[in-house]
Amino acid sequence: MKNFTILKLLTVAIIFSASAKQMDFRVSEGIAESQRLIEVAYKAGGREKSPYHFEKARAYRDLSVLFASEMEEISSKIFAIKSMNSASKSIEGSTELDKLSEPELPSKEVKPTMDLKALYANLQKIREEKAFNCAPKELANAEAYYEGLAHELSKERAKASLVQSLYNGFLSNYLLAKEKVEVAKRESLVCYTGQVELPVAQAEPQEPVSQKPAEPEKEESKVEPKKEEPAKVEEPLMVRARIHFDFNKANIKKEYIPLLKEVAKVLKENPNINLRIEGYTDDIGTKEYNQKLALKRAMAVKDFLVKEGINPKRIQVVGFGKERYIAENTTPIGRLTNRRAEFIVIQVPAQ
Repeated sequence: MKNFTILKLLTVAIIFSASAKQMDFRVSEGIAESQRLIEVAYKAGGREKSPYHFEKARAYRDLSVLFASEMEEISSKIFAIKSMNSASKSIEGSTELDKLSEPELPSKEVKPTMDLKALYANLQKIREEKAFNCAPKELANAEAYYEGLAHELSKERAKASLVQSLYNGFLSNYLLAKEKVEVAKRESLVCYTGQVELPVAQAEPQEPVSQKPAEPEKEESKVEPKKEEPAKVEEPLMVRARIHFDFNKANIKKEYIPLLKEVAKVLKENPNINLRIEGYTDDIGTKEYNQKLALKRAMAVKDFLVKEGINPKRIQVVGFGKERYIAENTTPIGRLTNRRAEFIVIQVPAQ
């Protein structure tokens, strides 16, 4: 069975802020954590065990950096989460392709700037042509940039500079993957055919030798050398996870929905993870009222994840109300910071 020790203390990376200064710090924290886990994966042999997922972790990290450079905080966090998840898959040596989702464009009447469905169809074709075996790194990069492109174009106001950078990243990697697949197919390479043809050894003529009576062979006990198992890597993933709420509200804000969907995806792909969701408030109002409001906020997050297909038994909720503040309640930004829900992993059964 798979070993999920790398996720022992996993906290899904969702950190938000109301000011640009705070955003820069918290986004860089997510990027640094994804880089740290990539290094853990490298030491654990993830690059050799699963080059597709290892390369995807690196590509997602680069996308997180790209979105952060454009001050796109939520987008940066989404791809930092993706990077961490792919790094964990490479550590486990996963040999399964990621699910490639069809593009979802805004429901409003917006002129499409690019035919995403054509890009999706092209990727599906080279996936079927065994690009996972023959061009895993190039395929991983092409898919990651396709996801970044689809994500940016799903916004009501996509940034032209980002769209161009993402498309360039997709195209260069897709063309490389396609070329490698075509060569493998044409040359009947092992990665494409799955068959290894070994040359037949020709026996060399030998001079006749005088026959001597055969001596009885001594039986020796054959002791096979023990294979050294690679050392297990058990580094926890330590990233704070928070979403924030409007004053006196428990409904989830629209901008957090893509992140929560990414959280649901991680939970589906790692069924051994159980969550504890903690709700909090600022210091305005009575203790009794805030206690109920804090629990409502935690329940709102749980309800969202359950609707996304997560078993409610995997999620515990608790509300703390007027306690455990992480910022001063003397400013609007401080109170917004305190009005939050946090995600904490509470159980990862040993494998």
